[in-house]
Amino acid sequence: MFRFDREDLKISRPHAFVLRCEILFQHIDAAGIIFYPRVLEMFHDAYASFLTSAGAPLRDVMRADTWIAPVRHAEADYFKPLRLGDVVDVEIAHVHVAETETTLGYRVVRAESEEVCAVGQVVHTFVDRGTFKRIPIPERVRHALLRIQTGIGD
Repeated sequence: MFRFDREDLKISRPHAFVLRCEILFQHIDAAGIIFYPRVLEMFHDAYASFLTSAGAPLRDVMRADTWIAPVRHAEADYFKPLRLGDVVDVEIAHVHVAETETTLGYRVVRAESEEVCAVGQVVHTFVDRGTFKRIPIPERVRHALLRIQTGIGD
C-alpha cells in the first residue's frame, strides 16, 4: 500500500480538487472543537464531490455501475482545532494511482488564514460489485485522478 508522508500532505498542489465547507454544530464535541471522525467524513464528502466532477456521481455509481471503491485504509492527523462556524477548504491535493487502487491525500485548511488544520489519506480499492474482485480503476475516474496528480488534461 502506498502512503504519503505527513509533511508532504501539508503542501498544496496547483491541481488540487477543493471542496469548501463550514463547521456546523453537529460537527463539534463537548469541548467545542470538531469531533475527530468528522474530518474523515469531510474527506469522504470531498471524494464524492470529486467523483461527480469526474462524471461518476456516487448516486449513479451505486445505482447502475458494476464497480465500487471501498476504503481499505484511512487516517488523519490533526494540527489546529476547528470550531463552530469555521470555513474550511478540504483539498484532495495528492493522488497516487495504481492499477486497481488509489491513495488520496487530503488537507483541511482554514479558508480565512490558509492554516493547515488536518491532513490525511484514504486508500480506495476498486472492485467488481458482484464478485468483489479487484478491477482496473474506471477510465473516467483514472483520468480525473491523474489530472490532480500531474495536471495533465487541464
